[in-house]
Amino acid sequence: MRKKNSFWGFLSRSPDAGAVRLERIRIEMLNALAAHCDEDHCLALEGALRFASDLEALWYLRPELLHAIAASQDQSTANLILRDITSLFKGHLNLASPSQFGQLE
Repeated sequence: MRKKNSFWGFLSRSPDAGAVRLERIRIEMLNALAAHCDEDHCLALEGALRFASDLEALWYLRPELLHAIAASQDQSTANLILRDITSLFKGHLNLASPSQFGQLE
């Protein structure tokens, strides 16, 4: 049995690009939450971000992130942060319908 088909080959595989992208976006969203949100507004959202299973799940958590940051800071700060996070999704997620945050896409 060749190494790439063996159990040890499976364990030594490097993560695929999709998994790396997912974690990069997750980390950016968690960092934004930690830097700009009060603890009262971020506990539930932090858990949802940590356990989101794919890019689509993270995409649909953006409005909650916007609301949490806006509640702690202000709307303009939240819009700027969300615009940066939204740009991370470009080219990696095909959406069936446009977001209600169309100006941020």
